[in-house]
Amino acid sequence: MGEMASSIAHELNQPLAAISSYCTGAANLLRNDAPSTEVVPALDKAVEQARRAGQVIRRIYSLARHSEDRFELIRLGERIDAALALTEVNIRQKGIRLTLDLQAQPLIEGDPVLLEQALFNLLRNAAESMRDTLPDRRQIDIRLSCADGYALLTIADRGCGIEANVADKLFDPLFTTKAEGLGMGLAICRSVVENHRGRLSFETNPGGGTVFHILLPLAPQ
Repeated sequence: MGEMASSIAHELNQPLAAISSYCTGAANLLRNDAPSTEVVPALDKAVEQARRAGQVIRRIYSLARHSEDRFELIRLGERIDAALALTEVNIRQKGIRLTLDLQAQPLIEGDPVLLEQALFNLLRNAAESMRDTLPDRRQIDIRLSCADGYALLTIADRGCGIEANVADKLFDPLFTTKAEGLGMGLAICRSVVENHRGRLSFETNPGGGTVFHILLPLAPQ
């Protein structure tokens, strides 16, 4: 129950923070007598994030039951784009460059909300790992390909890397190297990927940092 409570808190943090940000922006616009055409989009986005928070709760319970009744055909590239949209501001503020190779557009069977959340966690971790990286070396490389009936997604950063004494515990629930962390981000990512009959692994990036690999089966043709 402790792990489930921590995971819910972890997953809800992002949409709740977004709601606060959009509402604050809308309030500031209203104080400055901005036209409704500027205020309404911010409120619409806040409503969208509130719906997302509700979806996250329902999906986490679904994941806990290992239920596949919400699986649907989805394009993995679209989920990557959606996760990037959630982290765009954070990545831009940190001065991180993005390289994208999403020419492959594989169809998979899965839960779009859970997959998007897992991708968001990985992208956020990649950005946070480069906190002490020199500005001109801050880069995230994302590549999506298909082979032998599987979609392969790689997310490579040039951050601090993963120490050998941490590697074996990296996916353990409640284990974290962050002072403010709950230790659920990567545990949730692994659970999501495995619930989609896939595999999540990592290795050292030759250029410094870490490369995460997500392997997911393609939808039957």
